[in-house]
Amino acid sequence: MDFLLYWGTGAQIAFVFAAFGGGSVAGLCIVRRLVPVDHLQKNHEVAGVTFGVLGAFYGLVLAFVIVAAWEQFTAANANAHQEASALESLYKLSAGFAEPMRTRFDSAIFEYTERVVDEEWPQMANDAYRAQTGRTLKLWSILLSNHPADSREQMLEDKAIDQLNVVGQTRNQRILYYQDDLPSVVWLVIYLGCAITIGFSYFFGSHVFRAQVVMCAFFSILLGITILAILELAHPYQGTVTIPDEPFRYALSRMEEVAHYKMTEVGTSAGNPPISRALGAIASSQRKSQTAHAKIPD
Repeated sequence: MDFLLYWGTGAQIAFVFAAFGGGSVAGLCIVRRLVPVDHLQKNHEVAGVTFGVLGAFYGLVLAFVIVAAWEQFTAANANAHQEASALESLYKLSAGFAEPMRTRFDSAIFEYTERVVDEEWPQMANDAYRAQTGRTLKLWSILLSNHPADSREQMLEDKAIDQLNVVGQTRNQRILYYQDDLPSVVWLVIYLGCAITIGFSYFFGSHVFRAQVVMCAFFSILLGITILAILELAHPYQGTVTIPDEPFRYALSRMEEVAHYKMTEVGTSAGNPPISRALGAIASSQRKSQTAHAKIPD
């Protein structure tokens, strides 16, 4: 059913109504033509108990699978936010480097983020993305080729390396989420269990055939919608319910703001640039924290 990922919401719902609702009603009509109602009613007691156990088991399976798919979707969404946030922080840190390192690094980070939005995200949505390892290697090459002139630039480079590590890790994780899917055995259990559960409802016979048709159709449509939700959540970058590229678009807008605001030029008259003061405060806070932990007796 992966083809449903590229359909609109209305077309997906129409397919569920036609395939699950219409298919189950067609199967019920065939069974009622082949088996008299009296024969079906003789087995109501045994069939009722068995159907209850079967329905409960299949309901638990669907519940566990949809929770697992939702957790994966949520994790992929959080990963996208973390990657975009790391890129924004990396761009801000690059403003503290001297020229020409600052311009080269700024351009590379901005180009990387633009490619994620303009190329990678649409390709992932169309299931046409092919991972390219050179995207982060360019950033690493520029950063590691820099030779810090003083302790301030060395501190900036250390922080930039930390953020670039986060970018690389979250990018790899994003690619894994894109390539990942539920195991084939899980999909086999879902589809086979759906067919068995719907088919087992045919063992019940009601003299009011229209009422049974309506109940069977609603029951099957409910299963179909649940399976459709699992399908959507299991593919976080395709379908109608997808992870948006808004975190990266927001990061680009913030980068443009930083480009118009020279962070290293503000406060230089005081002899201590703001970035240096901020990083020094961070380092001081870390030293105090380590000292406090060292004083705590075992």
